[in-house]
Amino acid sequence: MGPISRRGVLGTCGTALAFGAGCLGDGTDGESNGDGDGSAAEGGTWPSFRGGPSNAAVADADGFDEKPTERWTIDLPTGPGTAAIADGTAYLAAGSTLSAIDLANGDERWTVSLEGTRTGSPAIAEDAVVCPDAAGLLVVGRDGGDRRHVPYDGETTARLTARQQAGPTVPSSPTVVDDTAYVGTPDGDLVAIGLAESAVTWRSPATTGWTSLAQQRRTAGGVTSPAVADDRVVVGTESGIAAFDAADGSSEWTHDTERAVRSAPTVVDGTVYVGGPTPVALAAEDGAVQWGGEGAASLSLQGTRVQELPPMVPSVAVGDERVVIHESDERLVALDRGDGSRRWAVPLEEVESLSRPAGSTGAVQYASSWSSPVIADDSVVVGTSAGVVAVSREDGKGLWRVPTDGRVVASPAVVDGAIVVGDGGGTVRALEA
Repeated sequence: MGPISRRGVLGTCGTALAFGAGCLGDGTDGESNGDGDGSAAEGGTWPSFRGGPSNAAVADADGFDEKPTERWTIDLPTGPGTAAIADGTAYLAAGSTLSAIDLANGDERWTVSLEGTRTGSPAIAEDAVVCPDAAGLLVVGRDGGDRRHVPYDGETTARLTARQQAGPTVPSSPTVVDDTAYVGTPDGDLVAIGLAESAVTWRSPATTGWTSLAQQRRTAGGVTSPAVADDRVVVGTESGIAAFDAADGSSEWTHDTERAVRSAPTVVDGTVYVGGPTPVALAAEDGAVQWGGEGAASLSLQGTRVQELPPMVPSVAVGDERVVIHESDERLVALDRGDGSRRWAVPLEEVESLSRPAGSTGAVQYASSWSSPVIADDSVVVGTSAGVVAVSREDGKGLWRVPTDGRVVASPAVVDGAIVVGDGGGTVRALEA
């Protein structure tokens, strides 16, 4: 890949602006990430897809009630994932490349090739960046050197080929804790990779096989991005939600669902939260249902036959008071964290209309974006099929929209006063207050 084409530096560093998937910390008004176990992202970093091992997606920052400006835009291959950020560098995987981008001005610091197309977003370890592809995990020094590729081992040929013929695999981004990377493989296993040894520590099957439900949907089995807390790894699968011992990969519990789970679980204060039309909260220790699940009323699409039930995507953001979900019909829904009751729901079309020319009419047609929301102080931020939007955390009132040329599927990442987010066409933007 040649030098990245920077399309313009449109602003300078300004007021701290944080969005996206997880600069986790103590909130100023009751919406902290609630970890309390040291697993939250350190200040100045955005280490993984949902901002830290718990996947809470809460940013300790304010200033989002005003529309941000663009600091810079760059062009990458199509479909860039969520950025991982540390020490003023944003690491982005797009197509079959992993790039390091200067957060201040959008300049390319280095780009390396993956073994194949990316299967998830990168994550940051103590002295390296890791990024998954179909065959294993690429490990690269933060300066672009010391490049290693750790194969997943196990069955990655006939079974994987059969699944790929049926449909796309479930994206799984790695979660790094104590120099171990946990990630789902394209053929439905969960692996732990010791980064110091560059070897698989353990590999466990995370599904009960290619279920009839998956066959009916013509989807491939897979494992979501893991949440890691209290020495436990929790993932979603085609069959439900599963928890494993982080030390040896032994199964701790499973929770069956009628829907495939493609959203990364969030673990906060001993509770597992998973979104979708039938969100559920489970006890992290044993998987017992605390609220929600298939027995509760769906947020939408009630009466749909089981084999047609849409999967549970995207991932939730969990603050002290709320669980925020991005619904497949392009609306945000906020639930009470304690009992799952609805606080508010807002169609994102209403937010999109904030930027329409005066006097314009007509409905907007959407394709689901699957971008996961983030709680950022008084705001909730998420990507849509037409841009990046923010609504009030308190009542869902639309605040602003930044339009994009393509659908935003990736989740925003936030650090050092910048929101970094890419759209499906390959344009990556850094926004600031």
